[in-house]
Amino acid sequence: AQWTVNQYTITFNSADGSAVDSITQDYGTEVTAPADPTKEGHTFTGWSPAVPATMPAENLTLTAQWTVNQYTITFNSADGSAVDSITQDYGTEVTAPADPTKEGHTFTGWSPAVPKTMPAGDLTLIAQWTVNQYTITFNSADGSAVDSITQDYGTEVTAPADPTKEGHTFTGWSPAVPATMPAGDTTLIAQWQVNQYTITFDSDGGSAVDSVTQDYGTAVTVPADPTKV
Repeated sequence: AQWTVNQYTITFNSADGSAVDSITQDYGTEVTAPADPTKEGHTFTGWSPAVPATMPAENLTLTAQWTVNQYTITFNSADGSAVDSITQDYGTEVTAPADPTKEGHTFTGWSPAVPKTMPAGDLTLIAQWTVNQYTITFNSADGSAVDSITQDYGTEVTAPADPTKEGHTFTGWSPAVPATMPAGDTTLIAQWQVNQYTITFDSDGGSAVDSVTQDYGTAVTVPADPTKV
């Protein structure tokens, strides 16, 4: 009997992974497994059925087996409140976390933006902030007017010139003028100490009349009239 050996083909279905060339060779010859295919977001775990050691007596299709990878999105809040990282399967829907907070700032988003689905790699997003402006208002409590101060949070505050008030001495603001702009509008109220003044009586050679010393604005009692021979 005369025989010719048959050739058969092993075809590789990479299941959406990278293409793998088929192998065609004689029955019974040794089969060298191809390089593993790749697939975004997945790890190759083998072929089903497995690559045979020698060419079988039939054509064969092998299908790639994959496990989906998990990746992590980390949130750097840039000194804002902590935001938990997200770890989940590649390609699954990502729900954006609640916005972080940061004193004196407004959150404007993440850079890069939060993806809609989990990408094929770990990712770090950085919070973007704009600094807020706040206003310090000065209530001079019937003293001279003092202009308000509006500027960025955390910037140095220069105290205004002291107000004036008839018959009073300015003793400061309550609360005190902050060294830097606080994270909120603030009203400061002037504090005053009433002055004392003295009325002196020159009796022009008449009987002595005691001087009167008392607070500004208080009612003055006229002294008894002096006498003079």
